[in-house]
Order: sequence, then structure tokens, then C-alpha cells
Amino acid sequence: MTSPLQDAIDRLLREQTDETNVIETLWLLYANHVKVPPGGTQWIETRRAFFGGAATLFETIMRVLEPDAEPTEKDLARMDRIAEELARWGDEMKAGTA
Repeated sequence: MTSPLQDAIDRLLREQTDETNVIETLWLLYANHVKVPPGGTQWIETRRAFFGGAATLFETIMRVLEPDAEPTEKDLARMDRIAEELARWGDEMKAGTA
């Protein structure tokens, strides 16, 4: 059983994944929470580490999913958005702009 707070967080994450870049949103929440100073080297390196961890986790999830489980259309759309966001970040890393 989940709590009302957990349910609200789950709803918010689904909405963010449906409407915007959820990893960037989570990064901004994290950076604010741990008080990463905006701009500068610490911001850049911490963001790179955050996205790197997200990319590794996403790849792991994709590799371990059961092949016979049927995702919903919304599940697929959310996973596509996350994959696209991580691909953009990868391109930014290669270009040196991340």
C-alpha cells in the first residue's frame, strides 16, 4: 500500500514524463535540494554525473525488462521521451556543451 505522498509523487512524475523532460526536472530539483551553485564547474560536473547515472539506469532497465511483458502505449511513450532526452544529453556531451 502506498501513502498519499507517494501517490502524489508518482502522479507528478508521470505528468512530467508526459509533458516535459523528466530527468532535467529531477536534476533541477536535486540541484536545488543539495544547493549546487548555478553555473560554473560544479554545476556542469554535477549535472553530467546526474545524467550519466540516469543514462546507466535507463540502459539497465531496458536490458532487464521481461520480453513477454506487454507495456501500455503510455508506458512506451514515456520510455521514448526518456530515451530522447538522454540521447540529446549524449549529443551535448559529445559536443562539449552539456
